[in-house]
Amino acid sequence: MAGYLIIQIGTEIRVNNYHKKYIMKKKNKITFLTMLLAAASLLMQSCGKDNLKYPTSTIKGRITYQGQPVGLVYNNGDILTGGTTSQLLFQQVKGPQNRYAVGEFGVYPKHDGTFASKFYNGDYLVRVNPGRSPFQDFSNKPFTVNGDANLGDIEVVPYWWMNNFATTYAGGVFTATFNLTKPSADATKTLQNVNIYITPTNLPDAVSATVGATRSFAAGVNAGGIVVPAAVSTGGPVTVRIDLNTLSTGEKQFLRALGGNGTVYATVAVKTLNINDALYSDVIKLQLP
Repeated sequence: MAGYLIIQIGTEIRVNNYHKKYIMKKKNKITFLTMLLAAASLLMQSCGKDNLKYPTSTIKGRITYQGQPVGLVYNNGDILTGGTTSQLLFQQVKGPQNRYAVGEFGVYPKHDGTFASKFYNGDYLVRVNPGRSPFQDFSNKPFTVNGDANLGDIEVVPYWWMNNFATTYAGGVFTATFNLTKPSADATKTLQNVNIYITPTNLPDAVSATVGATRSFAAGVNAGGIVVPAAVSTGGPVTVRIDLNTLSTGEKQFLRALGGNGTVYATVAVKTLNINDALYSDVIKLQLP
């Protein structure tokens, strides 16, 4: 009997030790999971406090000259144009969000000079990215954001300007005439050329014309009915044209393949020497002959 009791007691002891170890493991797992949940909760609270919220104020405006929209490139944005087109740079200098610590951010105006973007509330300075735009650079224009706002017209001084712009299209020949003036007094910003772009899309410019046709007329040309003022002049009458009957086989193939039913689009651009972006006319819709 004594031996039997010892075996039973020993068994009880082994069973009790097993249960104790099992219970301790369970407790340790629960404690570990509790610590993980507490750490995750603190991390989420920390992220919620530290992360910036998205800007909610919409700011818009328009780049103009004497109240008229400045014609910029149609396909604006560095993805398409390799970082060369007109761009406004905004820097926050004061505000409830410390966004200004990261530096300037760019906004790209559309062809008609309009722009819009989301902003944090606060005080800002705006400047133009130098050397890109067909108008004089400017910097440190101040404005304050406090909710949605329209900055209205931002007046600029173009290097060159097209007045009395008119076009004709007959027998497949496209002709554009206008009077070119030089509002800018910067003598270093001379006329480089006047270009006609023909494209299969309704966004004709130097980018889209790579699958269309381009005709470039250098400053000072005065022959064959083409008239372009001299580079160092202050402007004068301009006449440029392109005969769509004489397009190359490749140009015709691109325009017909990518256009719709022979419909193409034209624009005229005035290019200033050493300035990336030209001054563009509005779109003219044409039909291939």
